[in-house]
Amino acid sequence: MSITAEIVIALVAGVIIGAAFSYLLQRSRSIRLRDRFGPEYSRAVTETGDRWKAEAELKRRAKRVERLRIRGLEPNERRRFVDAWKDVQARFIDDPEGTLVEADRLVGSVMSAEGYPVGDFEQRAADISVEHPRVVDNYRAAHQVALRHGESKVATEDLRRAMIHYRTLFEELVGEPEFSTTGGTV
Repeated sequence: MSITAEIVIALVAGVIIGAAFSYLLQRSRSIRLRDRFGPEYSRAVTETGDRWKAEAELKRRAKRVERLRIRGLEPNERRRFVDAWKDVQARFIDDPEGTLVEADRLVGSVMSAEGYPVGDFEQRAADISVEHPRVVDNYRAAHQVALRHGESKVATEDLRRAMIHYRTLFEELVGEPEFSTTGGTV
């Protein structure tokens, strides 16, 4: 075999090994993003129509949130927010529409206290998806009901479901799952 043939074989082998390594590296990154973002990963892929674009967006979100000063709540803040949530939840039967608005505001207050910017809803949802990917869909669903409520009358069952969605996000944010004494749902 000539030296030229050996060089060509070595180059082809190097390209194949490099391509395999690159593929495995990208696959590993994709798996890490899928594990980190859970259902939000699939949503991003569906929304963008392209896995590479979705992964780039998710990485951008993660970098953005890393730059924010997100912090856990102090115990006294947590207790104050939990008490406020209990109050909102207790008034749901008498005023489901009013408590939905209050629940939305309260979730925004918790997010603000933790350091999340609370401007544009889509940006808030994107920011939340980084640290709380399993409940961001709850936030979106509750927000949709709140928007529909602002435009027209919404069925009480929809309001109830929205409150459950807000509660799920609220519990995740304050780090205190199902704090009601009955353990039941709204």
